[in-house]
Amino acid sequence: MAFRLAKSHIIFLTFFTLILLVQSKLSLDKSDYEAISIIQKDLGIHGQRRGLECPCNSAGISCERRISNSSVVLKVTRIVFKSEQLRGVLSPAIGRLSELKELSLPNNKLLDQIPPQIVNCRKLQVLDLRNNRLSGKVPTELSSLIQLRVLDLSSNQLSGNLRFLKHFPNLEKLSLADNLFAGKIPPSLRSFRNLRFLNISGNNLLEGPIPVPNQNGDDSLSESTEVNIVPRRYIFAENSSRSNKTSAVAPAIAPGVGSNQNLTQAPSPSTTAGVHKHHKKAKKKIGAWIVGFFAGTVAGSISGFVASVVFKMLKFWIQGGDKDTSLAIFSPIIKRAEDLAFLQNEEGIARLEVIGRGGCGEVYKAELPGSNGKVIAIKKIIQPPRDAAELAEEESKALHKKMRQIKSEIQTVGQIRHRNLLPLLAHMPRPDCHYLVYEFMKNGSLQDMLQKVAAGENELDWLSRHRIALGIAAGLEYLHVNHTPRIIHRDLKPANVLLDDDMEARIADFGLAKAMPEAYTHVTSSNVVGTLGYIAPEYHQTLKFTDKCDIYSFGVLLASLVMGKLPSDEFFQETDEMNLVHWMRNVMTSEDPKRAIDPKLLGNGYEEQMLLVLKIACFCTLENPKERPNSIDIRAMLFQIKYEKRQVM
Repeated sequence: MAFRLAKSHIIFLTFFTLILLVQSKLSLDKSDYEAISIIQKDLGIHGQRRGLECPCNSAGISCERRISNSSVVLKVTRIVFKSEQLRGVLSPAIGRLSELKELSLPNNKLLDQIPPQIVNCRKLQVLDLRNNRLSGKVPTELSSLIQLRVLDLSSNQLSGNLRFLKHFPNLEKLSLADNLFAGKIPPSLRSFRNLRFLNISGNNLLEGPIPVPNQNGDDSLSESTEVNIVPRRYIFAENSSRSNKTSAVAPAIAPGVGSNQNLTQAPSPSTTAGVHKHHKKAKKKIGAWIVGFFAGTVAGSISGFVASVVFKMLKFWIQGGDKDTSLAIFSPIIKRAEDLAFLQNEEGIARLEVIGRGGCGEVYKAELPGSNGKVIAIKKIIQPPRDAAELAEEESKALHKKMRQIKSEIQTVGQIRHRNLLPLLAHMPRPDCHYLVYEFMKNGSLQDMLQKVAAGENELDWLSRHRIALGIAAGLEYLHVNHTPRIIHRDLKPANVLLDDDMEARIADFGLAKAMPEAYTHVTSSNVVGTLGYIAPEYHQTLKFTDKCDIYSFGVLLASLVMGKLPSDEFFQETDEMNLVHWMRNVMTSEDPKRAIDPKLLGNGYEEQMLLVLKIACFCTLENPKERPNSIDIRAMLFQIKYEKRQVM
């Protein structure tokens, strides 16, 4: 049975290896290659960029895998050249890039018109051509690009009407400012449900009201010419001559009919009287609004004050009745509550050795009484004061955020037990702070270890690194598969992996961790959390995280173990990719993939095994999360890598 299982895992690893090898030989689709060559030439991109065998390897052009005629090829998905001083034109060949998602050419000196063939780019989501010298009319059928989210044509010399603004259901940003557009503003703007930003200022020949949302919250939009009720971001410039044209004028009196002064100065019933009536109503509305505002302000202030007093009294009563100093013990290592009694007085804390400091408190080292020399680490988290106004706003927000993370960590890690997870031994709440008690990890974090190795202060051989990788994979498998509910760590990185006395990996810091209910496929957050360089691209874009986001982070961590480099190292800032994942992928598909291995590990006879681990890292960091392996497969692949040492010649 074990033999069959091992055989299946080897087949699985071989399958993924073949995928990477196939990917390394992918070539750009012939049609896209011809089109992008023409586009680069017409834009005025010369020299080294066009000399590359595959345009996908050049800066400014991104490609993705697609299936075409039952085979996998690369298709151009993004063209981004910002502030490159390009002086050419946008070629009609742009319409041949059927998979293009983004065309960003801002702050250049491009001439001529926007080619009508651009409407063939049906998957276009971003069209940014601002601050160029484009002229002529915008293609009328541009609204057929229904996936468009950003349309920025500002600061050009485009003319004609705005009839191309027909139907953009997904448009979020529309900027046509500082052009020569003329005619009426189309009422179709009311159908742009997702529009968040609109700027059509600087087009002095535009006429008519701007459709703005009704206050009733329905789907229709009302038309208004009163500038004061139009949101500021929608206002466009109007000159005085146009204002005169749109205002009502009384009919002139025929000469000889009469010269009575009262007659000549009599206001027209349809104009002046209406204006006076309108002004009178407006004054009443303004007066009522002012009175209502002040009355509401006074009432709100009184209500807020009363509510604040009641809340503080209740909070004082609750905290006064219970000093909130009850110790919660989560591990049998701590046999008695009295063993941690020293945390209840300042003198006991003052005698402890400080081994680290953070933005929210210190980390102490202490020997657990009655445990035959067992050493513990105590993390102190400062509780925000009752009157948080005495803190700077940034400090207050940071402390309250940290407290939410601490509560999450207590709820998450207090009950889980696994040899590759750092256990929370106890939690001691105090009126002004919280103490979290953990096992002390003598060898510090994996990040500290890698940095010491890079500086020549320590050594970490390949077998130790492989064992660390296996330990992290095992801990991740427990969180994702064996624990109910599943737990997503969300901040997996070398700094959050600690090493015990035997160099066994322990995943730590569950402050950002989230439990995922069984029926859920993903969880949505209000903002991106984690550490730059380890965050999965889909989480950054959609704010939806799954266990595959942790897999991506593990892939970056795995690469750091083999390379001896972190994503934040200056080394990657000096590469063309400026990114660990992209650099690794390019090196792994090059003629000399061993360049990715830590030079300190070369010559140890394990180069082939290290390349296999890097391939696993490539699988874990694939762009499409559905193509990444799960934590079970990762641990199996790492486990199947043989330790048999190759003879060094």
